[in-house]
Amino acid sequence: MVLRKHGKKIECLLCALVLLLVCGGPEPFALKAHAFTAEEEARQQEARAALQEITAQRPVMALVYLSDDYPVREDASYESGTVLTVPSGQTVYIEDVVINEEYQAWCRVSLYWGDAEYQGYIPRANLACSDERFLEWESSYGMNPMEAVPMTIANGPTPYGDINQFPASYQAALVKLKEQHPKWMFVPMNTGLNWSTVIDNEIGGGKSLIYKNQPDCTKEGLYDTGTWYYASRPILEYYMDPRNSLTQEGIFQFELLTYNATYHTEEAVKSFLDNTFMNSSQNAPGTNMTFAHIFWAIGADEKYQVSPFHLAARVYQEQGQGTSDLISGNYPGYEGYYNYFNVGASGTTPKQVIENGLKYARDHDWKGAYYSILGGAEVISANYIKKGQDTLYLQKFNVNPQAGNPLYTHQYMQNIMAPTTEGSKILQLYQSASSLENTFVFKIPVFQNMPGTACPKPTASNNVVLQIPAGYDSTVYLDGVAYGAVSRNGRQIVTAPDSGRRSAVVYRYNESGAPVGMYLWTLEYKNGAYAVTAQPQMTDLLTYHGFSIRITGKAGIRYKTGISAELRKQLTSGGVNGYTLKEYGTLVMNNANRSSYPMVLGGEKVLSGMSYGVNGSGVLEDKIYETVDNRYRFTSVLVGLPPSQYKVEYAFRGYAILEKNGVQTVVYGPVMARSIYSLAEQVLQMGTYPSGSEPEAFLKNLIRDAQ
Repeated sequence: MVLRKHGKKIECLLCALVLLLVCGGPEPFALKAHAFTAEEEARQQEARAALQEITAQRPVMALVYLSDDYPVREDASYESGTVLTVPSGQTVYIEDVVINEEYQAWCRVSLYWGDAEYQGYIPRANLACSDERFLEWESSYGMNPMEAVPMTIANGPTPYGDINQFPASYQAALVKLKEQHPKWMFVPMNTGLNWSTVIDNEIGGGKSLIYKNQPDCTKEGLYDTGTWYYASRPILEYYMDPRNSLTQEGIFQFELLTYNATYHTEEAVKSFLDNTFMNSSQNAPGTNMTFAHIFWAIGADEKYQVSPFHLAARVYQEQGQGTSDLISGNYPGYEGYYNYFNVGASGTTPKQVIENGLKYARDHDWKGAYYSILGGAEVISANYIKKGQDTLYLQKFNVNPQAGNPLYTHQYMQNIMAPTTEGSKILQLYQSASSLENTFVFKIPVFQNMPGTACPKPTASNNVVLQIPAGYDSTVYLDGVAYGAVSRNGRQIVTAPDSGRRSAVVYRYNESGAPVGMYLWTLEYKNGAYAVTAQPQMTDLLTYHGFSIRITGKAGIRYKTGISAELRKQLTSGGVNGYTLKEYGTLVMNNANRSSYPMVLGGEKVLSGMSYGVNGSGVLEDKIYETVDNRYRFTSVLVGLPPSQYKVEYAFRGYAILEKNGVQTVVYGPVMARSIYSLAEQVLQMGTYPSGSEPEAFLKNLIRDAQ
């Protein structure tokens, strides 16, 4: 094994200690002090002066790695005081390099932590850097004495020191990539964030959308007029889980987005754009330059130093076929203005999106393609890359606690697939430039309490997504059974036990807790997901009309429910939205049994009584108790109960059977429960019957017998 010193080989007598330095923790053993000659001192000064020329042109970005966290030192020594401790994946900017007396290279760095800027020293061995200017400089001047120590030697489950810093569930895929591309470096970005908390924060508020051409099982309702949908939790988990992207096709969403002259060439950009609306057959609007030249020139500019591949792929991701009014240049009121990066283009209708985006372009004087792309590059460089959102993944999912903006905010796009698809396009660019074997640094997030294996891509969903009208209760009844709902993005999400549910119902209650409204959706399971159809014409299909109690003879209780006479006429003639009425009636059961048995037609321990429908003899029955306010009321009556049952609560509800295309759907009214005892007390308290009357005596005797 050898070390390289100022371009000359020297024997390494402390191999074990060197390995500790390169692949071990943040505090290796000190090496033997080295006394520099005057010639060596002069050589170092020359090298550092050359580095200052490089850093004066543009920052040299690097990432802290090979340790879960690392103390930034006040001086180039392990014995020096600590400025602050940063996690793996922290972005720093190299300003100087010194070789200390132990012959170790230390980098003086600056970094942003929260809202403050810090400076200090970190060993070069704990910094991953892909900046070609810097790598060439340190090789030419021998300013990285450990550069010849192979990273393939490591004390851990894999032969690679960088990969050993990752959780086990990341390692196999990373080893495969390392074996294909030995110069690639992988840096875990330890977010310190709980996985489920991250998903909870990214799923709401319209932050995570999925395109209309994706499977129905990935969607949770329309976001706009038909192009974008709210993403489901499983599909968000799939795209947010970094382990699903540890392939050559997916890894570039974690690449640091800095410029490197060797492979970020104009010709490579041109090759990528040839099959897009930005090909070189004509100049970009309002310029005498091709799109390829614009992307390359802006990316290479010392002020920005952004990967031109990233810029080109981002515009292609945003604009697709190039037909948007945002880049037409002739939208009324905004003629001559362009917004290729869709900056500020937000809204819930196409008109809002276009006009907000063009207003942003006009406010920033983005006339012509060049100034639009230049302005977009400025936004990306200043507001994202330099703020710690320096990968495609972090621009979509801001999970960097030390970024310059609060977590889960300041996210460039809502499309959860964007980092993956944009990263695959960047891979194509590198392939076209034959540059995949260069040094790349990938900053890959790691979360706490992640699932043991990568989150799978959903192929089906039992979620029922409802947009509940104002005033209705949030409990959702699927085929008559109550389910708790999760509220997000203005929807209630209910997970059905299987794919066989046919109806969803919610109820509205007054201040006394009595049901006063009912809203219905019909359900159909197709293409691996529930299709939900609101049925506003059947609002209040079944209504609650209270209880009454017998005041003579045998003790009894009557439950009253109803149906609109007009709606029934429609359902029994031409139908409503293809649905016809086959039957309706009431259900009753001991209320204590509802916790163990569903109160549905044909359910165990449930009694039913038909009020409308064809009986077993083929005769149509139509029992109407009374008609009030154009509603037919029908009833269920319990009589002859023994006194031991007077305090027992019985639950009642109405039901109706609808039919469409030969398929029956049972719809249920609200459940209400009463005991004869409580109803007798209520009637007495209301003073309905005069004192001393026979009805009053009957009710008092009932209450007495129930004791």
